Amino acid sequence: MRETVLALLFVLSALVAAWVAGVAWRRRSTTTATGILAVLASAIALWCLSGGLMAVSGDTGAPLVLWVLLFVGICVVPPGFLLLSWALTDRGWRPSRRTVLLLTVEPVITVGAVATDPWLHGFLAPGAAPLDPAGITPISLAHVAYSYLLLAAAAARIMYSWVRGPHHQRMLYGLTLLAALPPTIGNVLNVTGVVRDVDLSPLGFCVTLTVTYWLFVRRSLYELVPVARQDVFEMINDMVVTLDGSARILDLNPAADRLVRRLMPDLPARLTGLPMNEVLCDVDLSEGTHTDRIYADYKGSGVDLNVRVSTLGDGRGGHVGWAVVARDITALNRQRVELEAANARLRDQLHTIEALRADLAEQAVRDTLTGLYNRRHLVECMLRETERAGREGSPLSLALLDIDHFKQINDRYGHLAGDQVLVRLAELLAAEFRRDEVVTRHGGEEFVILFPGVSGEQALARTEALRGRVEAESVRAGEHVLSITLSAGVSSYVSGMSCDDLLSAADRALYAAKRAGRNRVEPARGPGPSGVAA
Repeated sequence: MRETVLALLFVLSALVAAWVAGVAWRRRSTTTATGILAVLASAIALWCLSGGLMAVSGDTGAPLVLWVLLFVGICVVPPGFLLLSWALTDRGWRPSRRTVLLLTVEPVITVGAVATDPWLHGFLAPGAAPLDPAGITPISLAHVAYSYLLLAAAAARIMYSWVRGPHHQRMLYGLTLLAALPPTIGNVLNVTGVVRDVDLSPLGFCVTLTVTYWLFVRRSLYELVPVARQDVFEMINDMVVTLDGSARILDLNPAADRLVRRLMPDLPARLTGLPMNEVLCDVDLSEGTHTDRIYADYKGSGVDLNVRVSTLGDGRGGHVGWAVVARDITALNRQRVELEAANARLRDQLHTIEALRADLAEQAVRDTLTGLYNRRHLVECMLRETERAGREGSPLSLALLDIDHFKQINDRYGHLAGDQVLVRLAELLAAEFRRDEVVTRHGGEEFVILFPGVSGEQALARTEALRGRVEAESVRAGEHVLSITLSAGVSSYVSGMSCDDLLSAADRALYAAKRAGRNRVEPARGPGPSGVAA
């Protein structure tokens, strides 16, 4: 009955180990640790299965093949745990072919000694039981010592990482060490003689294996992904330097080495240990320092640097040094300057375009000869002002002017003289009226003045004053000095009037002035003919 229970216990342990081996093997490409765990679980499964079968048949009646399979599993476990400890504590580590070959030497010798033991008795003394200390031979003693040495080395490596490793991984290392207690306790019970006829080590290793599987695969697999911090440190393109409490360089990445040597070619081959201020720049290194500074054209090198300094502390909040991160921002600054220059040019171009647009818009409403506004602009202003006068009830007046006998000037003195007369009259008009009053050349020798906010009487008086000034003015046209007069008609806005009505009323008044002998100003008095001959 006892042998049956032991056999079932060993077989159950073998099944658990085999299941762990299968799951870990499927995930072997994820991390090195899971691949090694799969091999280790297979060895423990073989050890437990062989031990269970031998528990049924008895050690003395067990066939040799079971002994060989048993020791294959036993011999693989210690080097397997050693490899697992390396993979666990160094995520970037991979077992080399040479390491694997060296670790297979002892298992091959031991399994060979077990396989030939019935004839050579090299592993156990004749008639001795497997766990009987009296049956130990030099080969078996060497095997035991070698196995303990590998297991101790694995435990020491994990212990060291637990004490000195990163804080976020210490729980993983601690639980792995705790999982190693069951096989250790079982082995102590066997060695001290408390349990003699059953090898408890495989059962303990099965417990260790299950806990390790839970830690690696179910809980901390992301911590085992092979991303070495040193590799990341060396791949960073920014300069990264760590300083001790005395501001001396502890470590720096290749980007930092390249940058400082480009800035200071005469630096020694070894930069670690040098004061930071002798290597790069004068930075504020006081406890609690967190600075971000830009050095333009650093020491005349043409290089612009962005330097950030942060303090480093220990787990107890003490100050231990600084981290300095520097970036070459020369190209970035050059791009920024070029972009600012391009933006400035673009703004200038926009201003030029806006000025040209305004000039073109102004030219579109200006008379080419006189520089006064043209009929197009007059129509726009009349529409706006008549609408406002109708809405607000404000006064609005209009004067239509015509140069007397202008056709005779053209015929007698030429069109150039006529143009000079038009230009001089335009100058007088522009100087005589306010900026809010619109002075336009209506066509030929006709001019229109729009008086916003001016009553008919006021507009009539101002037009009369203009007529008198023109009459007193002499106009030089080439070799000739001419005296000119003008006739004008003045109309005022009445509610309901359109632009055409206002202009037609002034035109009728102008006709009346022409009929009355010219050189006079007439107010609009009512409907009448709108065409007047010059």
